[in-house]
Amino acid sequence: IIMKKYFYGFCLIFSSLLVTLIFIEIVLLCFPVNQGLRTQAVNESFPIFRFKPNREVQYSKNWNFSLQNRVKINNVGFVSDFDYLKGLTSPLLAIIGDSYVEALMVPFHKTLTGITSDIAKANGGRVYSFAASGAGLSQHMVWAKYARKTFSPDAYVFVIIANDFMESLQSYESSPGFHRFKIQSEKDWSMVLSEYEPSILRRLLRNSRLAMYMVTNLKIHGKLGIPLILGKKDKRVKYVGNVEFDYNKQFWRDAKLAANIYLNNLPEWTDVSESKILFIIDGIRPDLYSEQKLSATKDSFWYKMREYFISEANIKGYQVIDMQNIFLKNYTENKIKFEFKNDLHWNQYGHSVVSKALSSSNLWNEIFKN
Repeated sequence: IIMKKYFYGFCLIFSSLLVTLIFIEIVLLCFPVNQGLRTQAVNESFPIFRFKPNREVQYSKNWNFSLQNRVKINNVGFVSDFDYLKGLTSPLLAIIGDSYVEALMVPFHKTLTGITSDIAKANGGRVYSFAASGAGLSQHMVWAKYARKTFSPDAYVFVIIANDFMESLQSYESSPGFHRFKIQSEKDWSMVLSEYEPSILRRLLRNSRLAMYMVTNLKIHGKLGIPLILGKKDKRVKYVGNVEFDYNKQFWRDAKLAANIYLNNLPEWTDVSESKILFIIDGIRPDLYSEQKLSATKDSFWYKMREYFISEANIKGYQVIDMQNIFLKNYTENKIKFEFKNDLHWNQYGHSVVSKALSSSNLWNEIFKN
């Protein structure tokens, strides 16, 4: 009788919990919960990081959905409102980067890719982008080779932000799905893939509004101190850009090696000359809005690495757009910030300023206005 009583009690509790969870699932159907892009398996059989193709999904951020957007994944698994087609002969520019190019929080036609694509169309050309959050310099190279073999771009644009260097090094970053440098020296290095295979549990949870809300909107794993999926920043540490202000000699050495390998090998991986490759270097935001704050960044990793990377790229004959001075001049004139209040990524205005800089560049004129 006692066991029967406990059994009925357990069933009652379980049923109540189940009904509550189902109720929450139904309620969340009324809210723009982040649905996720659904990264596909990345392995030796198909080593290209991409998302489940031909989908339109809801993107949102934060518990109150303060950033919202509808996102389309195209036929080859990248964020784009249009499909990428093989075999065309019209001029093609490939834009490669991380979440700044992916730009989930901005309507596509207002992004760097969307804006420049519309401009290129008017000149009989195309712009395709290859990007995902978490990609570093090493992953840029992998996508560049994929783009070269699949679509044969005439030129390439790479967007460089502060954490691209760390995220390209196997010894500092291990999130699955990306290729990273394993470096012994500048001439002795290899590309290592951290394979990704979505588990059955992950595939199931992708279909739960409650699970997606907890992981992608609330980021509950970070709040519980579990940095296994997306990680979290220590608020006590000072950041410039999206990397720590301070750095040791070993990290500086490793980051420089990553930059050198990248700059030395891009022409081979893209099969174009340095003059057909352009780097867009992000500014030191949000510190650039204050002369005092900007001055205080001069000993930071991002300040020093920007100087080093731009100098080396210029020496080697690459084209460079340094957004720092462009952003400073624009902000002085218009007093409009280039990122969201609650997110460091470029907002619509930021994308428009970057797009104008790109479409006014020498590379752009060489590709689309000859």
